[in-house]
Amino acid sequence: MSYSSPAVVIDNGSQTTRAGFASADLPSLVYSSTYSIDPSDPKKVIIGDDERDSNPQNEVMTLIDNGLVYNWDNIIHNWQYAYDNLDASSPIDPKEFPLMLTEQPWNTDKNKLAATQLAFETLQVPIFSLVKTPLAQLYHQGKSSGLVVDLGSGITSVTPILDGIVQSKASFHSKYAGDFISLHCLNYLSQQVPSLDYLLPKPFVNNPTAQLSASFKNFQVTNRVVEDFKYSMLSVSEFPANNPAAHAALQIQSKNFYLPYGKTIPVANEQVNLLEPLFQPSAYPLPNMTLPQPIFDKPSTQGLTHLILSSLKALEASIIPQAILENTANTSANSSHHARFNDILRELLTNLLITGGGSLSAGITPRIIDSVYKSLHQYFPNYLFTQPGHLHIATIQPASINNLDWDKKFGSWLGACNLASMLNGTGSSGNQEDNSVNIALDNWYVTKSDYEELGEDLILEKFK
Repeated sequence: MSYSSPAVVIDNGSQTTRAGFASADLPSLVYSSTYSIDPSDPKKVIIGDDERDSNPQNEVMTLIDNGLVYNWDNIIHNWQYAYDNLDASSPIDPKEFPLMLTEQPWNTDKNKLAATQLAFETLQVPIFSLVKTPLAQLYHQGKSSGLVVDLGSGITSVTPILDGIVQSKASFHSKYAGDFISLHCLNYLSQQVPSLDYLLPKPFVNNPTAQLSASFKNFQVTNRVVEDFKYSMLSVSEFPANNPAAHAALQIQSKNFYLPYGKTIPVANEQVNLLEPLFQPSAYPLPNMTLPQPIFDKPSTQGLTHLILSSLKALEASIIPQAILENTANTSANSSHHARFNDILRELLTNLLITGGGSLSAGITPRIIDSVYKSLHQYFPNYLFTQPGHLHIATIQPASINNLDWDKKFGSWLGACNLASMLNGTGSSGNQEDNSVNIALDNWYVTKSDYEELGEDLILEKFK
């Protein structure tokens, strides 16, 4: 059977939640992935940007850490907010709509079961699905194989996907992402003003008597002023900072950043220097924060280029037996294995998807391509394809350049919608189910009746 009601798609990110009907072109709701508690009524959880700003005395708390939901007591309020506001701020009944959520490749079995339980037992949705974020992002671009580099707010991740299968052993992530850059920006801005209050956005600047909690102040400064600073002032240098001669030769014209209360801050070399920590995090210490020492075989301690190359190296190890990797002398015995990985490497590098809100920073795509290009032949010396002069790296481009911002900001939500829409297929005969519906049910969804009959084993098998 096909379903007349469109699926509801909710994409919980570290900074914002995107929600809407799968039949829509863009999410109808984009709201903060934070919440607060009403002190007078501890059972009242406040979700939504307007609601949060109307209660500045409340502490602002998070639901997502390391790219995963960790606050299961209150994530249900985040999802319920979507149902209450999806239809032009009118509530809809979860029982009448399939639900699809996104998840990261490193999501735990415990989390999968918790999400499914809330969906079926609390919301009582008829059908439920979890789809991996990088897979949805790649599918949205019409590809089934590629290397997805997602520069998000809380997490930077690199995920190889081959024929629609996420290569989990080669999927790596780190916390050197948008929030990490925000800390560097906040550190710089704080040195230019007497106190954090000078960075508060309107109307809080104009209402000094308002009681603002510490976490509310931090949220407003970071998510309003610092975000504006990042995307209006910063760009990625063509030359890395560890190339002093080239970096010093950059002709950087000073800009002025306007603070909410009128003061301007000159921004010169910081326009490029403040994004360098993405590539060399340990070279840019932060006050009152101890960064882990970079370790070669721990990608999460390294910068962006190393994270990408480590992912490809791990993929090689998962495809080619270790004995062959260690014994390169017997070329005839090894040639077929290396030829296979050479083809895979070629396919991934010519289908490189750089996405996420952080990928909107000017200059970041050519910098990633250049840094990977210059290092690949050192990591993979046995492959002709990675020798200088033979290498070609191509990023996946959106169908329309006008959709660039939307594809990068909402790519996982849009891709999930592509998959969720398969449920609404109509067959050529009224007595036959459309193939797309069968595929969706078999591969992406669990029905409430199957959940009640087969339980946890079905969930872990379906969403592995």
